[in-house]
Order: sequence, then structure tokens, then C-alpha cells
Amino acid sequence: MVEPDPLNHDAPTIPLGEFLARLEVEAAGEDRFTVVCPGWWGTERVFGGMLLAHALSAALRTVGDELSAHSVHLAFLRPVLPGATCELSVRRTRDGRSFATRQVTTTTGGKEAVLATVSFHRPEPGDEYQLARSPSVPGPIDLARADERLAFDIRDLGASERRADGSYESTHRMWIRVDGELGAAVALHQVLLSYISDMTSASFRPHSLWSWGAHSDASLDHALWFHRPLRADRWIYVDFSALVNAGGRATVRGVFYDEGGQLCASMAQELLIRPLGQPDEHHRVSHPAL
Repeated sequence: MVEPDPLNHDAPTIPLGEFLARLEVEAAGEDRFTVVCPGWWGTERVFGGMLLAHALSAALRTVGDELSAHSVHLAFLRPVLPGATCELSVRRTRDGRSFATRQVTTTTGGKEAVLATVSFHRPEPGDEYQLARSPSVPGPIDLARADERLAFDIRDLGASERRADGSYESTHRMWIRVDGELGAAVALHQVLLSYISDMTSASFRPHSLWSWGAHSDASLDHALWFHRPLRADRWIYVDFSALVNAGGRATVRGVFYDEGGQLCASMAQELLIRPLGQPDEHHRVSHPAL
């Protein structure tokens, strides 16, 4: 199975209102929700970022506004078919004074497809430190807009220069923001960032950054941490780095900065990467910096 490409330039244009509506889940009982998954990516399964957003949306519906998500850990067990109805069940694992934990199980066709653990924290003051963003990164206004049709304005930088040893400091970089103005609700921006955090392109395959269709790419698990508030309708600088390909699997990590250089979120993901054959020209990805 080919991993859905969220940057598929043949995808239909999706209005922002419809995109936001598809990220929401509907109440179906006490701590139970349903959602119908779209088929925007032209593949036989739903993009993992959408499933991540749905799990977080469900968990957020079971906590008060005084708490915000600080981590999401998600395991992909089975593919979800486009158009399928998913049932999400939330278990209230913990409700403490400063932290709360929720476990979300996504079921489709009577089988578990996604298991997620979402942790929430009441914000509090503390020490400040971060890994600085590279000062050589050009700003979004200096870059051409990508032909993106899924409610985002994307300015693609591609990969960094290849090192002498064949590795890369970054295997995919971009500026991104929702293509429209949103309110200030923290939960909405966290759900949107959870979707964006899976827009890794082919960053996990350094030897084939330019193409799709030659590998069986499938997300196995995904971890996302929220460090500071971040608005999805403001520019976000995203930097993905492939750590290792081994044993038929890939591990990639990413960092998310606001336009002022504040490190606001980070992620890590493991994927299956099995070679299949020749690249599928229909799913070829354009990276101007390569």
C-alpha cells in the first residue's frame, strides 16, 4: 500500500470550511464519537494525519478549556478506507490537578484501526530553552507558493544540501499556514497542527525523496508534543529529518517553529518502507530544492 501523499497536486480543491468540518467528530453517546473519513488523497486508505486529528478531536471533547494537550502518542493498527465510518471511544484514564490522560480507540468495520494516548496539562511557568532555528532559512514571502489544494498555503524549501557522507541535515522543509483566518481557540489549532505533523512528504526516504509509488509506505506510529501555543493560521516553519532507514522501517523527526523563531512543537514517527518497483509517475512529488 502506498502512503497517501497530502501534497498530491491532482487532489481536488477543498474549501477551508469543508476541511475544518471533516476534522471534527460527532458525539454518539457518553465519550463516544463518530466520523466519516474523506477520500481526498486518491489512494486506497485515509491519510494518517486525518486519523490523528480525529483522535485528538475526540479526546479534547472530554476535558475542560483550562487544560491543553501536551502530547499525543498514536499507533496505526489497520488502514482506514476512504468513505468509511469510524467510531471513536474515549477512556478517561486520569484526571489530576495538573494533568489528565485519555485513551482513544478508533474502530472501523468492527476492527480496531488506531490506538491513541493523549495527555493534557494545565499550563504553568518554568525554565525556557530551545533548539534554535537555522538563521539561513528564507522567510515564506521570499518563496513561491506551492500548488496546494487542501486549504493550506505552502512554501516548499525541499531538502537541505546533501552532506559528503550522503546524509542530510533536513530531508523536507516548508512554511505552511491554513489558507484563511481562524479564531484563537487553542483546541482547533492543536487539531490542525496534528494534521500538519504528518505532512512529512517523502522525508523518511532519503534515497527517494523525489517520488511516490516505488515503496509500500505505511505509518506505524506517531508521537507529537506541544511545547508552546501555535496558531495554524500564522506561518509555521516545519523541518523534518530522517534519522535512520533499517529493517524495512524508517524513523523521522520534525520540529515546528512560529514565524518569530519560537519552537512550539515537535514530532517523531516510524514507518514501514518496502521497495515495490518503479515509481508511479502519477504520485511523483516536486521538490524544487533537490
